[in-house]
Amino acid sequence: MGRRGPAGKPTVLRLLDGDRADRINTNEPVPIAELPVCPDDASPEVREIWDYTVEHLDAMGIAKAADRDALFCYCQAVVVHHKASLLLSQSPVLIKGTMGGLVRNPALSIQRDAAYTVRQFAQEFGLTPSARSRVTAETDDDAGDGNPFAGIG
Repeated sequence: MGRRGPAGKPTVLRLLDGDRADRINTNEPVPIAELPVCPDDASPEVREIWDYTVEHLDAMGIAKAADRDALFCYCQAVVVHHKASLLLSQSPVLIKGTMGGLVRNPALSIQRDAAYTVRQFAQEFGLTPSARSRVTAETDDDAGDGNPFAGIG
C-alpha cells in the first residue's frame, strides 16, 4: 500500500514553520556527504545513465552515498525502458499469438513496468518537476558540521 497524504515536510522546514513539537523528528539521520559510487558490475548503458543522473543530483545538492542502491535500480529501470521502447519502435504493438490471433506485444508490459519504476524513483530523487517543488537541498552554508539544525534559531 502506498503512503497516504502529502509528502512529509523536511525537519528544517517544520522548525521554521513552528510545527508542533511532537511532529518534529529530532533524531533525523544525516547521510554522509559523499557522492554515490556506481557498482562495478554495472553495464556500460547503466553506467552512462548513472553518470548523467549523479551529475544532476550533485548539482541539486542531493547526491548522497547512502542512495547508491536505489539510484542503481533507477538507472537499470531507465535502461530497460530504453531497450523496450527501441524494440517497440521496430515491431508492431499487436503481434500474432500462439493461437493465431493478435495479442499485445510483451514489450509493452516491460516498457510500462520500467516506466512506473523510473517514475517512482525519479520522484524520490527529485528528478521530476513536481518532485523538485517538494525537495529541499542543503546549501554550502548549511553543510557545517552535518547538523540538520545548524543555523536554525
